[in-house]
Amino acid sequence: MITIEVDKKTCKGDGRCVEICPMHILKMNEKERVPEFIPGGGDMCINCGHCFAFCPPGSIKLSTMSVENSMRLDPSRLPSAEQVELFLKGRRSIRTYKDEPVSKESVDKLLDIARYAPSGVNRQPVNWTVVMGKDKVHELAGLVAKWTEGLVKAKSPMAESFGFSVLVDLWNKGDDIICRGAPCIIIAHGLKDDPLVPQSCTIAGTYLELAAFGLGLGACWAGYVNMAINMSEEVRKFVGLSPRAAAGAVMMIGHSKYRYSRIPLRDSVKIRSV
Repeated sequence: MITIEVDKKTCKGDGRCVEICPMHILKMNEKERVPEFIPGGGDMCINCGHCFAFCPPGSIKLSTMSVENSMRLDPSRLPSAEQVELFLKGRRSIRTYKDEPVSKESVDKLLDIARYAPSGVNRQPVNWTVVMGKDKVHELAGLVAKWTEGLVKAKSPMAESFGFSVLVDLWNKGDDIICRGAPCIIIAHGLKDDPLVPQSCTIAGTYLELAAFGLGLGACWAGYVNMAINMSEEVRKFVGLSPRAAAGAVMMIGHSKYRYSRIPLRDSVKIRSV
């Protein structure tokens, strides 16, 4: 159960915390004009922190978070709309990497940012597995290649649909299009029977990719690895995932070998009004 404390001296009693609570479990104490949980509210609280975050004077303290252990949001440090547009349009999927390792500090920073990705009712169902080092990643790619080759030999419709024969042929020639020689692979996963895991992992993976761009690293979705983890017991065991888990996003991370100078065009936006 989550508890709430309110500094009655600094609380303005404006009720904004009550209004923005997504679970509608706060009410104003009419006598003291401060917020409080409705009966049973502490048990229903999803710990999203909206009431805490939307209180300018910092009057609200939850049993899970307080002003002392939180980061202050300074609007003057936020990027402009033009900078956000350039950042999002300028992101590229990086498939060529320098022969340079990614530091543990960089990985820790990426995951610290990615954990702030939204999830339904603040479930936060995403777990992370990191494969560090070029040799370890290459070994993983080899297992994925072995899995795809098995599907090709079995004449699997999936192998034909995804062109696995080309992938296997390139791998046998020493060309890795599975992990692209990346020095690090990061896997977002969760329990396969949790309906919120697929979209939560996708959103968290997107946060991770954008965070990598912001930190000067290159990233690319490793779709072949993602499929293999969920369909090959050997690959699953290699990355240490339980049979109860499912990978929802797999990302290659490394230092980009090249710097991009242009933003390529995309198809016109398709809009349908109803």
